Amino acid sequence: MNYYIWLILAVCCFVGELFSMEFSLTCLGLGLLGASLASWLGLNLWLQVLAFAIVASAAWVGIRPFAKRHLYAKAKHVKTPAEEVIGKTAVAETALGPLENNGRVKVEGESWKATSQTPLAAGTECIVEKLEGVTLTVRAK
Repeated sequence: MNYYIWLILAVCCFVGELFSMEFSLTCLGLGLLGASLASWLGLNLWLQVLAFAIVASAAWVGIRPFAKRHLYAKAKHVKTPAEEVIGKTAVAETALGPLENNGRVKVEGESWKATSQTPLAAGTECIVEKLEGVTLTVRAK
């Protein structure tokens, strides 16, 4: 196979990496560059494929963990809007309790389905403990 075909595939992997940011396609692209070099040196197809496999595997084992650890070390976990309500103060709109699954609370003006381990009367201030699906678990403040 001609070396420029390997190069075109490598460039496609590097461009694809811009969209994934997992360093997987980078490792494949480096392997394809190795296969391109083997082709340019005049080695047969099996040795080109072997060069691809060796370089891609070495990049996967050697470069990918290092790159992910150091480039994403400072990245913080981004909370979804639903996760943001955990720990906030809510006001019970209806009576809540462990046996009542249709209670509701209002958190920052937004109404949520809620449940509580202890009975709570309507109008009681409470704290959001966790979120399961679309149901909040609250406790008295």
